[in-house]
Amino acid sequence: MFEERRAMALSNEDKENDPPPPSELELATWLGQVKGELEVLSFFFRQPVAPITLEDQSKFAGIRDLVQISQQLGARERGEPYSPIVVENEEALRRAAAAKFNVEDASSTPTPDAPFAPAQMEPAPVLEEGKQTSQIVKPVEVEPVASVAGGIEVSTQEPNLTPETKSAALSNTTSLTGQADLPSAQLATHSVSRTEKIPLDEHGMPISLDKLDRRFVHRAPSDVPEFSVVAHQYIQSRIDEQGGYEGRNITTAKMRIQVFLDLIGDHPADRYSGVDLQAFVNLMAHWPGDPKERLENESPFDTLERSKRTNLKPLADKTLREGYLAVVKAALRSGMTKWGYPDPFSRVSLRYSKGHRKSKPTVPLSSMQLNGIFLEGVKTGYIDNTLLPLLGHLTGRRIGLLTYLKGSDIREKFENVWIAETDGIVEVDGVWKRVPYKTGDSLNYFVLHDFLREIGFIDWAKRRGDQFLFPDLMRLTDPAGRASTYMQRLFEKAGIEKGRREVFHSLRSGKIDDMRSKKIDDRARKMQVGHALGDDEHSNYGSRVITEDHAFEIAFAPLNERVDYTVFKDLDFDRLALNRRMKGHRQPVVEKAETVRKCSVKKKS
Repeated sequence: MFEERRAMALSNEDKENDPPPPSELELATWLGQVKGELEVLSFFFRQPVAPITLEDQSKFAGIRDLVQISQQLGARERGEPYSPIVVENEEALRRAAAAKFNVEDASSTPTPDAPFAPAQMEPAPVLEEGKQTSQIVKPVEVEPVASVAGGIEVSTQEPNLTPETKSAALSNTTSLTGQADLPSAQLATHSVSRTEKIPLDEHGMPISLDKLDRRFVHRAPSDVPEFSVVAHQYIQSRIDEQGGYEGRNITTAKMRIQVFLDLIGDHPADRYSGVDLQAFVNLMAHWPGDPKERLENESPFDTLERSKRTNLKPLADKTLREGYLAVVKAALRSGMTKWGYPDPFSRVSLRYSKGHRKSKPTVPLSSMQLNGIFLEGVKTGYIDNTLLPLLGHLTGRRIGLLTYLKGSDIREKFENVWIAETDGIVEVDGVWKRVPYKTGDSLNYFVLHDFLREIGFIDWAKRRGDQFLFPDLMRLTDPAGRASTYMQRLFEKAGIEKGRREVFHSLRSGKIDDMRSKKIDDRARKMQVGHALGDDEHSNYGSRVITEDHAFEIAFAPLNERVDYTVFKDLDFDRLALNRRMKGHRQPVVEKAETVRKCSVKKKS
């Protein structure tokens, strides 16, 4: 219609006389037509943009790859910097890019060099209740590298760089989807949330993917290393942080990762999904909570079957979440910045079995129990049994950090107020070790109660200088772990039954309750025990260490009148520090002062 009006206007330009003006009826008709066409256009403009199909995405990726290949070739001809790997593999990369223009054929007809052919794979078996297979899938059919102290079985398979996956060389240029660090061959698979087909049961109903045996499900090809390789590197980095020492926490982490590998299978790290995590949670519903119930030469599937058959006590809910799942997630995510894959478990919501035991909160210790612990600790004759319970009671700090205290950590911060402040890393016998602390807030100084000065602890600690306060623990391979074991034995000796959540950590919660009852400032309480101040802006304003006024409140707070602290009076700390635990000796073995090993400790510059 608009073109008709324009043609009429142009035809009248050569005429001497202007055409007669349109009548009111013609004008109204024309305006009505204009309004109608504008409404039609407005309707189309309001419609949502049609989503880009998977086929279009693949074609765009192919176009992008061809353009990038041409750019690299042109740069070489102009004498400019170029990518040698792209130029040398021009033909292979062009074929890979051209294959993306036919998504249907490319997905069903694998090239001869493809890692495996999905069309030829058998469907994954369904894990039926009570019929779990005991077969343990090996991570890969290659010679494994030496595992770290018999831990994770690590695959040494090199990434399969076929001509199709060699397009990873183009990953240094930004793609249309914004995934600059992902190889081109992986873009299509990363844009799809699910790569496996949903199977149907005998009645034609879909089977939940987390019910399948995840070791055998079809997964898209990938040149990212297997999870066993990524986990091995993660564990090794943790060992390096500990100065090469593999403690109990490392051993436990390796065991838990290996259970995941045995139950879910060893696949490329970027080919796991939330379905795998849910399947793992489902299987672990029958995992025995007592480590003694897990037989050494028994496969995880056999352990689960036996646990279900004999009705063993299941794993605690907190242990599953914060133990098994946490270390699997951490290990898998550790490879994201090395191999350029997204978080496979991002925004995953899991369903947990109600059969998992709920963790019981730590129970505070009574005055009578404290008296028993203090008395038994002094009677043993060991410096750690004597002082660690008292320090935990008066400071509220964790046992791992207290174990690594040395004389030089203690100083007078304010007049008549003494504090302790340890470094995050220390050197023991020429090896750097990380002090066991939970968060960075734990490294802030904490106040020592004035009672420690009264019994002579402060003076004795200052005399030790750079020596550790608990030398009998520091000569062991895992000082904090052994200290925890010794404290558990001491508590049992004092009549505190095991399994009632009355543990060394109860001293920490007891100190928090004591400060709260004495109306000590909330921020000061958090900083004293090493807790974070919070995420809100107001909590983080002001000094991030204990101020002088609050330090005086903590240092000179009244002691519990129902607790007998006199057992710590007139103790010879120098003599106690010489006592050693020796195999075959029930009583402490006194080591001569001149033969005591001096653990030289240096601050890391």
